[in-house]
Amino acid sequence: MVSEIKELNATEPVSANPAARRLGLSSTIRAATHRALTARDQRLREYPRWEDWRDQARDLKAGVLARMDELLGELVLAVQAWGGQVLWARDAAQAQELVLTVARRHGVRAVVKAKSMTTEEIGLNQALEAAGLRSLETDLGEFIVQLAGHPPAHLTAPALHLNRGQIANLFARHLGPGSGPEPEDLTRQAAGYLKPCFGETQMGITGVNFATPDGTLVLLENENNLRLTATLPAVHLALMGIEKMIPHLAAAEVFLRLLAPSATGQRLTALTHFLKGLKGNQAFYLVILDNGRRELASDPEFSEALHCLRCGACLNVCPLFQLGAAHLYGRVYPGPIGILLAPFLAPRGDLADLCTQCGACQEICPVKIRLTEKILRLRRQSARFRHLRAYSGMAGAVLARPHWYRRLEPGLHRLAARWAASRGVTLPPESFTLSLRRSQVPSPAVLAPASRAADSPMPPPCRESTKKAAAKPRRQSAAALLKERAGELGATFSQIRGPGSLAHLLARAGEPLVLTEHPWLRRVAAELKALGVEVRFAGSDDPGQVGAAVCVALGAVPETGSVVADSGGPAALLSLRACKQVVVIPQGRHHWSLSQALETVGRQPPGMYTLLTGASRTADIEKVLVLGAQGPGDLSLVLYREEE
Repeated sequence: MVSEIKELNATEPVSANPAARRLGLSSTIRAATHRALTARDQRLREYPRWEDWRDQARDLKAGVLARMDELLGELVLAVQAWGGQVLWARDAAQAQELVLTVARRHGVRAVVKAKSMTTEEIGLNQALEAAGLRSLETDLGEFIVQLAGHPPAHLTAPALHLNRGQIANLFARHLGPGSGPEPEDLTRQAAGYLKPCFGETQMGITGVNFATPDGTLVLLENENNLRLTATLPAVHLALMGIEKMIPHLAAAEVFLRLLAPSATGQRLTALTHFLKGLKGNQAFYLVILDNGRRELASDPEFSEALHCLRCGACLNVCPLFQLGAAHLYGRVYPGPIGILLAPFLAPRGDLADLCTQCGACQEICPVKIRLTEKILRLRRQSARFRHLRAYSGMAGAVLARPHWYRRLEPGLHRLAARWAASRGVTLPPESFTLSLRRSQVPSPAVLAPASRAADSPMPPPCRESTKKAAAKPRRQSAAALLKERAGELGATFSQIRGPGSLAHLLARAGEPLVLTEHPWLRRVAAELKALGVEVRFAGSDDPGQVGAAVCVALGAVPETGSVVADSGGPAALLSLRACKQVVVIPQGRHHWSLSQALETVGRQPPGMYTLLTGASRTADIEKVLVLGAQGPGDLSLVLYREEE
């Protein structure tokens, strides 16, 4: 099945007219980026500490750069201690060779990949295919652009430049006829194609969002494909740039709070994985990439570019990016952050002209990278702008002296008019200076007195509205807040006491019912059998199709609507097979803060743990939300007291 993937030189055009095609592309990009910005703005209304978090994140990243070698050394020792192997890549060519060496060592014939801009940076797909290995992108957006033969159009939304009609045509040509062009239909069609591929391949390749000195790798996703890529193949290889280090796991809180809202408008991504060890016989490799990063880190003027979280917010707000997405820049990292990285990350380039200096990117950056200021400094250093800088300097000197400008402007206008006429363009007949002199007579509106209404004072607010504004909001219980957040995320919530009551609830969840190993669920299984419900416990064997998968969480975070669960081993396979997921939350562990959840994860034995925030989801097609991307779309949270 993997071998059926072929590349196209281009997708279906919007129009045969190039101008119409550019207009259609720009409108598609603008609509998608504006949806992302709207979602971000809505989320930020809940976060009065947003600016404090930005300051903290900036300070944390600066501290990491100052201690980079020390922290990386601790990471290497910790990963080796839990059974992983660490490889160092000087540049893209060496990184490719290391991956191919691992593949040859394990007899790998086919590879599945989760979304990773670092693998795009080193051209890994092309290297794998040149070596005769089949490589399949499993993130929906990356899968779409792989079929189209396009590079990703955005850091977080690779297929941003394609509309649903183009994607439907693409799928029809490669996957066969589908049920329709709606984003949900297209998502189901792609998921059905990808589903068997996780078990057919021998190696899974992922990126890394954050890494801590204690050996914990933090991996973020929404679709569930990353978990499958990291756990089901016999070999897992993770690739990370050196800048992904953070000082400790507790520091992940501020970065998680900033990243998801900036990227997608979520409180947290649907699945936040913490990989801190292996279970079973899986082999693990961590490849740490330089590729110009150390040189950038040593540059005091531009090193803060390595603070970037790859959220894509600066792309969403950039007026130039909206004209042609990443393809306008011709590089893996586009937009304002791409301009700063281009002179340092191979292949090196100069993109300083692709900026309007509007300043919006600097305002929106969650880690306060001074994008506008640094791009301006790059522009001053650029050899491409030598002549332009000379002309603009002359213009600035003239504009700074009004009497020069008034004398020179009419003559310059005549020269410009002749030049324009030679190209069929007509300029206004008189210069701006003469036009301005003719319009110096004040208009009646300017001379008219202000109305009395404008001078009258504002009426005082009524006492009733003042009292309402001063009233403090009622504080919700942890259970009530968890229920509210679960509903916002498309999940259901219930409170149950005792194994008998839980058995009756699960009996309605859907058969076949598969439970993960836990003493509570053993007691519940006996009650279910008494009700005549088919029950199995998860093991190493493929469970086939599953109606509902049930697990017991470590705890829950009401503020974000998240539950913390062991997601390695059989749990990962269940997430692929199950139609519905039921998570049982122990009473008394349902009121954690996010920092408490991270602290708990840090104390767990080796394995993979997930902060689950709603059902799996995707918005890779026109930024339209679809639940159940490549995992259960139906999530049920059960707050449970064990005793009856």
